[in-house]
This record gives sequence, structure tokens and C-alpha cells, in this order.
Amino acid sequence: MITWNMLNEEMFNKFVRPGEIIESRILNIYGLYPLLFKGYAKGIVVGYFDNLDDFVKAITPVLKVSGLQIYMTLQVINPDLIARAYNRLKPATNTTGDKDVIAYRWLFVDLDPVRPSGISSSDEELAAAMEMREKVAEFCTTEYGFAPPIKAMSGNGAHLLFPLADLPAQDKDVQSFIKQTLVGLDKKFSNDKVVIDTTVGNPSRITKLYGSKACKGDPVPGGPNRTRRPHRVSYIDSLGE
Repeated sequence: MITWNMLNEEMFNKFVRPGEIIESRILNIYGLYPLLFKGYAKGIVVGYFDNLDDFVKAITPVLKVSGLQIYMTLQVINPDLIARAYNRLKPATNTTGDKDVIAYRWLFVDLDPVRPSGISSSDEELAAAMEMREKVAEFCTTEYGFAPPIKAMSGNGAHLLFPLADLPAQDKDVQSFIKQTLVGLDKKFSNDKVVIDTTVGNPSRITKLYGSKACKGDPVPGGPNRTRRPHRVSYIDSLGE
């Protein structure tokens, strides 16, 4: 299996075409990090990027700091937002909102293992999500006629990103299509082990920056009477078409 992440040129270009930008967002970050950015973080740090070199330069040091959670925007956003943090990271005063999104490029399907909140998934729980991922992907391509999706592991669950034809994000019918598709998949596939999240369809939804680590709760080693719950590095393992 070839593992891809957002620091890879081919993968970056899947999300950011010439003239476009992406927001990277670090959550639950407080204090001074002089090697990462200037200023004092009060919970959120953002950066807007239009090229891979600056993106990698800014994000690589963040990946080396234990416990930081890094996310990214998925859809096509207003390129003027780059003036908020021009190819760099900074403590946030604004983040991308729904009204800042121009187009839906992806139908994002998030398959989340059922477990107590605030903890990482077990190996068994993750395997159940990845198994359901394949069933959902096959159903959507054969029954709905969607193009083959990008397939990813979020660190705790599974993701599918079905390519769309840059549908207008502010169109109510498009938003309804996204919402109803997720609701339909939830009704068909969700069970007592894995659920499809129906709340991820808003235009400005962020997701795990693929290639970064998911760190919910503390990592727990396995034992005779203890379930292993590790912190895992997220990845994209299939580029679709």
C-alpha cells in the first residue's frame, strides 16, 4: 500500500489548484511557540497557503510538536482570505466560515467508531470503520454513480471523499443534496459499531490534516485486561481516479 499525505505534491494538488488556497488550522493551542509562529496563541492558530513549498515549511515543524491537532479546509474557499495569514501561521482572529466557501469539490463521508467521547479508537473499532468504508465506497459508486473516492484513515476512523464538479456552495439545493446524501448513507449503513456523521456537510467543514497525528485522550498500551488505544498518524491510502 502506498501511503499519501497532504505534504505530498500529488496529494496537495488534489485539493489546491493553481490560483486557489487552503487553510490549515491548529486547535487547542495556547502559549508561545516561537519556532512555529509569531505571537501568543489563545486556542487557534491558522495559516492560508497557495503553494506546497510554503505549506510544508510551515507545517513540518508543527508535526514534530507532541499533542498538537492539525486540520485543514476541504472545499474551494475565497482566495482573498490568504491576506489573513499569507503563507504562514499566526494566532487566529478569523477562520474560514460557510460564507467564505465558493464550491463543494468533495462529498465528505466520515465513518466514526462508536466509543466513549474523548478517547482514541481501539484497533478493533478502527478495523470496523475501515471495513464499512469499503462497503460505502462500493455502494456510492455502483448505486449513486459517484466517481471513485479518495480513501483515508483519520487516525481514529475512516474517511471517503467523493469528487464533485465544484458545485456552488451557497446554493441551497446543493447544500440540501449534500445533507440528504449523508442522511441516506447514515440510515443505510450506521450500526452499533460505526456511525456515519451527518453533521459534516457544511461548506467550511474542516478535517484532519492527513499526515498528522490524531491525539484524542491519552495513548493506552494494550494489556491482559486493557484495550489498546494508540495515537495514530492519519493518511490517505487511495487517490481514487
